[in-house]
Amino acid sequence: MPKAKPDTIPAQTRICFDRVVPERYHPAHATMERVARQHAAAALALNPADVIPARMAIPAIKKWENGRQLVCRFLDGSPTQKKKTEAIAHQWEKYANITFKFVATGDAEIRISFQADPGSWSAVGTDALVEAYFPKFQPTMNYGWLRDGTADHEYTRVVLHEFGHALGCIHEHQSPKFKKKWLKAEVYRVFSGPPNFWSKEDIDHNVLQRYGSQGMLTTDGADNDSIMLYQFDGSLFVDGKPTPTNEELSAQDKAFIAKIYPK
Repeated sequence: MPKAKPDTIPAQTRICFDRVVPERYHPAHATMERVARQHAAAALALNPADVIPARMAIPAIKKWENGRQLVCRFLDGSPTQKKKTEAIAHQWEKYANITFKFVATGDAEIRISFQADPGSWSAVGTDALVEAYFPKFQPTMNYGWLRDGTADHEYTRVVLHEFGHALGCIHEHQSPKFKKKWLKAEVYRVFSGPPNFWSKEDIDHNVLQRYGSQGMLTTDGADNDSIMLYQFDGSLFVDGKPTPTNEELSAQDKAFIAKIYPK
């Protein structure tokens, strides 16, 4: 007998909205094929012993240059929201050769809001530079449900995730390496209701569609502990098994981001 469908929607189905800039807007679009070819050639030269088994993935075209200082500015938010967010964001600096400099005024590659809309999202890597998509007076990152009283573990989960996007990381469930099979009818039912109320196009874009393998900086293996993997209920998958709730950087997250931005 088929398992009964749940009448309620788990709170964990509130996931960030994927703000990926269409490739035609990207300033580096003309170099995509060259970057992909270089990455493919480099991959052939890798010693298998040096390959890190991680599932986090970064589109090569959206990676910042190594050693870059990224300027961050809050467009709004309370002192508590700003303090918590900044402290958590700096955790990435322990492993990646990237620094985040928070400023009160002036230009910034990463512009943060808590009020732009009810969702949480971020530009992916260098997409933040595309003014046609992210005008300079508008945010490149938003935390729609983080408030002063939000639990610390939720702050950590969401901020690490969005700053992972800012470094160029994509959602784990949209990686070309993601193997779990969705129950599409259930996915549409769940995400078309609260708290997301997404259209079929939104659901396809944010949940079901996956990136192609060309031009992706990724390695083989599986990492169910990645901060870039959201928690999904088992009812959404053919195997009935949920993905875990991850609230911190996994060991493989740390190793992979250190390989992409080596110190």
